Amino acid sequence: MGHGHRFRLGVVGVLGVVVVAGCSASGGSPTAPTPSPDATPSMSVSASPSASPSPSPSPSGPDIPAAARQQTDAGAEAFVKYFFEQFNVAWTEPRPGLIASLSDPDCQFCAKSETTARRLADQSQRYERAPLTLEKAEPFAGAPGNEAYLYVEFTQHGADIVDANGNRVGGDQRGDARANAALKWSGEGWRVLGIEASE
Repeated sequence: MGHGHRFRLGVVGVLGVVVVAGCSASGGSPTAPTPSPDATPSMSVSASPSASPSPSPSPSGPDIPAAARQQTDAGAEAFVKYFFEQFNVAWTEPRPGLIASLSDPDCQFCAKSETTARRLADQSQRYERAPLTLEKAEPFAGAPGNEAYLYVEFTQHGADIVDANGNRVGGDQRGDARANAALKWSGEGWRVLGIEASE
């Protein structure tokens, strides 16, 4: 495995909640559910064993780019980039269901992130701008068949959370994070299987 990373799906979503910590409107210590979203898991890059390319459109969910619908390392990398673009959309619009449509049901990071999108929508709140930017996504070896591992690095921007009137009600701290991401290939293409903080 490249980068000296290990991947333990048993703790995915547990270590992850350390990265994006919602802060109170006063800018104090991290808060839990209201009004800001729960902490968001870190990401990291992994490599994927490649099979022959086989594009698979998603019947329900967003329009996944063709490059991200290939069962190759490059396809896995493109999918991870697309996933985090949609992650930002899900929290800035907000749009419940978007993260879930790109995730495996076993992905704890995805479930927590989806819960945040739903809570934002229910409370008529949203992130004022994209909460994070994916800076790097690199496949590394060691994934079982039909899966891919990637090492990822991203920047958390310290974005504000605002209510329906544009008033700040919370926000995140600024920072950088490294993580490992696992993808799973299914009949509909890649799905995020898990994301954990990188050692």
